[in-house]
Amino acid sequence: MTRIHCYGTVIGSFLLCLLGWTIADSQAQNSIFPKDCVDCHGSEPKFPVRGIRSQYQTSGHRTLGNASYANADDCQGCHTNEGFIQRAKTGKVDIKKFVANPSEIGCFTCHAPHDSGNFALRMTTKVTLANGATFDKDKSNLCANCHRARRMPKDEVRARNIPTDSWGAHHGPQADMLAGTNAHEFTGKKYASSVHTALPNANCVTCHMSLPSGRYSLAPSVGGHSFRIAGEVHEEHKVNTAGCTNSGCHGSMAQVKGTHYFEKAAAQDFDGDGKVEMAQEEVKGLLEKFVNDKGSGIFQTMKEPMYDAKGKFVNTKTQYPVDAVAALYNYKFVLEDRSQGVHNMTYAVQILMDSLKALDKNFDDSKRP
Repeated sequence: MTRIHCYGTVIGSFLLCLLGWTIADSQAQNSIFPKDCVDCHGSEPKFPVRGIRSQYQTSGHRTLGNASYANADDCQGCHTNEGFIQRAKTGKVDIKKFVANPSEIGCFTCHAPHDSGNFALRMTTKVTLANGATFDKDKSNLCANCHRARRMPKDEVRARNIPTDSWGAHHGPQADMLAGTNAHEFTGKKYASSVHTALPNANCVTCHMSLPSGRYSLAPSVGGHSFRIAGEVHEEHKVNTAGCTNSGCHGSMAQVKGTHYFEKAAAQDFDGDGKVEMAQEEVKGLLEKFVNDKGSGIFQTMKEPMYDAKGKFVNTKTQYPVDAVAALYNYKFVLEDRSQGVHNMTYAVQILMDSLKALDKNFDDSKRP
């Protein structure tokens, strides 16, 4: 048997020695590999690291590439692996300091197995949202550190002008939506939430990371560390309902065939198209009253449009009426939550209907929940 010796001159050899490797000779003797490494990196690992890595490769954390530009002004704490780790360890980041060689959110952002010897999350403490409300859903608190509104509507609406498309809650208000808070709530209106707000099992980890059952569990683009509820599997739409049923919240749940919608009917015809559709379709219908691909949305046809006929944000210096700015905040709040009402159907429908009513006094809000 031939052993590689470490002289510190060849990096590859040095690393192999650190790992305790022994290279087999021409007669194919077995290699020696530390057990702790084998648990993750061996051919029959204790922890399914390779499979989880495959899921992560399809996730937005890997594919969206935000680390390449969001690297200062308080962005790096969520958009870079290094910034998030710094915030997890110290509670803050230097908002003016650039992260050298930033990398995207990855395995070691949320876990530190080579430091701790386990896959525990870096932090699970409750999260204080921008408006002071508390989000506390166990392991999902890690997610809420970044997937929350960065601003409060009272501050954004007061400005009355919309400088950039990043204006508003800022792209990921999922924790706020689930908690039913921090949208613009119109004076004189009462607001409530769906049962998802109160149920402990209705959380990020249960719903987004439960693995699909049957042969679809082999699809790395749905569930697990892809964090995706829906995807394409074998050229078909697949909605992962495992989180709904495994949590004990729903006895059964199906998807609408050929779509990415859950088969869960809305309580009313919220969007006023004359039929009660699936809950997500009703929210989609409400969103399209603001902006749609026909160019007929209220934000596209107003005196000084916020969006053009193709649905692209129009960057102007217009000082809009407060109700118009408040409605835009709520539209973006629901749109950028990206669940089409699933996270909190009641709150989403209420703020959308109130926003439409504020812009169009003839809008029928009689079916507001």
